[in-house]
Amino acid sequence: MSDPAPSAANTAEALALSLRVLIAEDNRINRLMVCECLKRNGHIAIVAENGAEAVELFAAEDPDVVLLDIVMPVMDGLEAARRIRALPNGATIPLLFLSAVDDQPSKLASLKLADDFIAKPIEPKLLAAKLSAFFRQVHLQHQLQEQVKQTQSALHILQEENELGAYVLDRMLNSAFQTDDCVRYLNQAAVNFSGDLVLYSRSPAGHYIVLLADAIGHGIAAAFNVFPLMSIFTAMTRKGVGLDTMVRQMNLSLRNLMPVDRFVSAAVVSIDPATLTMELWNGGLPPILVLDAQGRTRHQFESTHLPLRLATDDEIDCTLIRHQLKRGEEVMLFSDGLIEANRESTQVGLERVQSLLHGETEDTRFDILAASLQPASGLVFHDDVSLISMRTSRMR
Repeated sequence: MSDPAPSAANTAEALALSLRVLIAEDNRINRLMVCECLKRNGHIAIVAENGAEAVELFAAEDPDVVLLDIVMPVMDGLEAARRIRALPNGATIPLLFLSAVDDQPSKLASLKLADDFIAKPIEPKLLAAKLSAFFRQVHLQHQLQEQVKQTQSALHILQEENELGAYVLDRMLNSAFQTDDCVRYLNQAAVNFSGDLVLYSRSPAGHYIVLLADAIGHGIAAAFNVFPLMSIFTAMTRKGVGLDTMVRQMNLSLRNLMPVDRFVSAAVVSIDPATLTMELWNGGLPPILVLDAQGRTRHQFESTHLPLRLATDDEIDCTLIRHQLKRGEEVMLFSDGLIEANRESTQVGLERVQSLLHGETEDTRFDILAASLQPASGLVFHDDVSLISMRTSRMR
């Protein structure tokens, strides 16, 4: 009874296991014997008759395994091995010496360049057994290279998607932020895109209203966590809705949309330019500072509420703090990225910021903080950094 024909799966497996083997051997009989052994095991032989040809063929053919005789004309196997090891991909390729050299020092010298040594006369079964171990190594390398290639391709696609998402979100946020001489802002991302959100608008009554939100994490994933707040802020400021109602709606929206492990630290501030009455809500952000004309901290309003998303609609405290400002005072909000440079503690970072502001005028304070974000300052920022300045001296 004849053997059954190989299945398509077996044929595909045989093709997948076929490796390219470079053989450098000056003896014709030995070359033919090694080539036949490789052919029976489904592999492809690339043949050289001396070491110089082997080096040229290695560079041209990029084989999977190298078999080198030691004693050859033109260039011996030891020198060929040294040159192959110096070529791209040569340092890690499996390399075996084939030789009748029997002295121990020569064997030891050859093993400094090769992975194994096969003595002549060559026994085909021994050769096949030794090669099989190296073939498994090569297959693992090929699989790893393919996985790396697929990973790099996936990362490239992800990078393109991140860049597109960042571009669209950046355009939307920039179009949503109104420019005004009274309100300045800065938003610096730790990676491609900031997970901080900075928004500013005027209410129908003319109140100056700002929102600073800082989602857990950074990058485009964090940005999507704060993205729902933009439409709520825009719609409610346009309608003149109170900050307490706005905060409650933001919290509800995030609870409906975001996973349970996502939350957003946020602060909203409203200033009536006619009376300079300020209302604020701070849930998880650093203290909101009120600075006098000399840049000294006159008041600081710590976070007294949980970040958005952590409390249920029944639990959330939307109580606002009211404070009477004086003409010429400046209100500053910032995310914790500003005060956590160089892994500083919150208190040390806050004192650093207050020291930078002390003694500066309102025309220089914002620029000084912005300059501190540059590499020349010696500070290293590990998170997104956002800053908002509200100058009462310019409010009308």
